[in-house]
Amino acid sequence: MIKDNIDWHQVRKFKSADFSESPDTYAEPRLIYSLDAVREFHGHRVYPSPVPGALARFDGSMASQHYVGNKQKPTRLATAVDIFPEGIPMAFFTCALGINAFKGVGIYLDTTGIDGTAWVMFHLDIRPKGFDDPQPLIWIATKQIDTQTRKVTTKYFYPQSDTSKWALLNNPIMYEDKVRI
Repeated sequence: MIKDNIDWHQVRKFKSADFSESPDTYAEPRLIYSLDAVREFHGHRVYPSPVPGALARFDGSMASQHYVGNKQKPTRLATAVDIFPEGIPMAFFTCALGINAFKGVGIYLDTTGIDGTAWVMFHLDIRPKGFDDPQPLIWIATKQIDTQTRKVTTKYFYPQSDTSKWALLNNPIMYEDKVRI
């Protein structure tokens, strides 16, 4: 696999150490440039998730945009990153759609952010095609607890195929102005 190097002189808002895995080894450069562009457009800090696998995953679903295969010798590059933006999540969402770089945008409504409090997490990816090119694939995820087993699972909703699910964006956390202190 031949990989273009990330030109960190072009990246104004991030450095390699900000990511859970090395973007120099595992990320498609365009992903990092697109993340930098949305951060600039949004005007607030954006924190890549520190959780292992937030950039590159070495096991799990091969269909994941995070999946790179073998850790020592990746078979492909990550085209996705999970992030926590400061500011109002709904404003970030419109910025992510507005730069027209991301073809997959996931919104996770009940995650714990980098400061240990509730934050909205976004999955951003540069897959070749979205829901209905040129529209990106959008999903909204929430945790569900089985009342009998107490097992926690993540439930995914796709509002482009079920328009009633757009109402999930009415969750108050989408309008909370988050700032890392």
